[in-house]
Amino acid sequence: MSDILYDLTDGVATITLNRPDKLNALTPQMLSDFFAAVAKAGADPEAKVIVITGAGRGFSAGLDLAIIGGGGSGNVQTNPDGTPQWGDDVGPALAPYYSGGWPVLITCRKPTIAAINGPAFGWGFILALHCDIRFASTSALFNATFARIGVPGEKGSAWLLTRHIGQAKAMDLLYTARRFDGTEAKALGLVNDLFDDEALLPHVQEYARNIATFSAPRSLAAMKAQVWTALDEDYSTAFAAADKEQHLATQTQDFREAFNSYREKRPPRYTGR
Repeated sequence: MSDILYDLTDGVATITLNRPDKLNALTPQMLSDFFAAVAKAGADPEAKVIVITGAGRGFSAGLDLAIIGGGGSGNVQTNPDGTPQWGDDVGPALAPYYSGGWPVLITCRKPTIAAINGPAFGWGFILALHCDIRFASTSALFNATFARIGVPGEKGSAWLLTRHIGQAKAMDLLYTARRFDGTEAKALGLVNDLFDDEALLPHVQEYARNIATFSAPRSLAAMKAQVWTALDEDYSTAFAAADKEQHLATQTQDFREAFNSYREKRPPRYTGR
């Protein structure tokens, strides 16, 4: 069975990390397939919203250190004291496998929603940070592990975390590399809301279907771009860009459909044109 599952139903593309026996720890092939799935949903006009979750009892435990340490084989050689004996594939040689693809979650012009069911550690934490919206279960656990393994905030995580929760709070999580639960994540503003384990995915799916049904795709694309660039632009630049997008939007079929469906008291039938 594939380590990445893809389902498209009612305009919602659900991408599931599928190594539940390993808490969905990420491998090179898994990441490549995941980024390809996001790109597939981004290019499919039938996919209006993207939901990302993990199979089993975890979102993602992060990078699969067992596979890295064994040169990709999964057989980790150890030192006499039992600690891993890392191979030549640790460090710069990993770049071809792990550096590409991450920006697709942001450059994709469709909403991305993380349904965080259990641990989101290391690169699993980073994956969640790249999503537009995050919902978590009561069993969710988070950890920015980087300081404790001798690396910086990887894959833009420091940049993202600062924008999500502010400088001082981000530095606390990055410096201490401590674990924190869903309740604290909600208090920090890192997740939008918290749900019982069994209620998480049904809520996220219904939330996503609501967006897919009632929100115009072109509006979603424009607003996603506006929000992600907002903190790096001054007000005047952002205002001018919004005016330009508004003018373009009024020329579209979806703009007319929004008003027609309202007058006719029916769900809109958006085409993205």
